[in-house]
Amino acid sequence: MTYRDRSVSCPRCGVELIRKDAREAWSCVKCKGALLDVGELVRELLLVAPDLLPEGGTSGITTLGRRTVARALACPMCAAPMEPVFLGGVDLDRCYDDNVFWFDAGELGLVLEVAQGQREERHKPWLARLFENLFG
Repeated sequence: MTYRDRSVSCPRCGVELIRKDAREAWSCVKCKGALLDVGELVRELLLVAPDLLPEGGTSGITTLGRRTVARALACPMCAAPMEPVFLGGVDLDRCYDDNVFWFDAGELGLVLEVAQGQREERHKPWLARLFENLFG
């Protein structure tokens, strides 16, 4: 699918990414990776865990930088090296210039599972959490 004036290719296998609708989300039919704009990622997270949104809004959502010895992936949109980050305990790649995340196959599902688990943990009665902490 073209973005702006050029096609967007998978940073893993080089095939053209598919954009199924008007959302800022693309997928790779070959390696099953996904490219999501930050806004789309926030929407996905809010579907499974609406109470995770910080009080300050999306500007309060952060990713932790990570160090890696592997070669950085090139951003599918601008070709600049993507920054390695952690989100929900999952190693991802993020382009701060284009505000996109690259998810390898299955990684988006893992991030959403972590968000759902965090939401469920917060909604447990305090007594149940206390017993879990005390008795495992």
